[in-house]
Amino acid sequence: MVIEHVRRSHQELRVVVDAIEDRTTPGNRTYRGVLIEPPRPEVLPKRRRLDRLPRRLDYAARDEHNRALGRNGEAWVVGYEGSRLEDESRPDLAAKIDWISDRCGDGTGYDIMSFESDEMARFIEVKTTNGSQLTPFIVSRNEVEFSEEAEDAFCLYRVFNFAQAPGLFILRGSLTASVHLEPLDYRARLRALGQ
Repeated sequence: MVIEHVRRSHQELRVVVDAIEDRTTPGNRTYRGVLIEPPRPEVLPKRRRLDRLPRRLDYAARDEHNRALGRNGEAWVVGYEGSRLEDESRPDLAAKIDWISDRCGDGTGYDIMSFESDEMARFIEVKTTNGSQLTPFIVSRNEVEFSEEAEDAFCLYRVFNFAQAPGLFILRGSLTASVHLEPLDYRARLRALGQ
């Protein structure tokens, strides 16, 4: 019944979803009260085969939009971290926050290097969406591996509801311990003969 409704309302739903996803700037830059405890999602039923609904996608535009949303989310977290360290009476550490992905590019497994109030490093990977705190997000293999190497120094900052009123929760440590990982893409190579 739901799938049939989605099929009938496909065009209207696409307009609504696109309008929500179009905004890439934060709804506000107020950092007080944005941090929440990680949500406890319900156990999902076993996945069944989905009906695939066709949709025309401009992949280049979607990628550009996601880059802008991600960059703005990272900038917001740099501001949040500065505010957090100032509140902890560590303006010296706030001045040392390093936005690695902006300065050097991607590939380190994290976006921002910040600090705990005791001067220990905090490696922050930022994931930003305009959806709710339970909206799925993409992580790379490199980010998962780095989260395992860095252990408790790794923090995933999950920024949600970004366009309206940004909220944040933090997952510390290995991502494999705190999120369900589902493969979306595969690198394919031709098999050698006999395999």
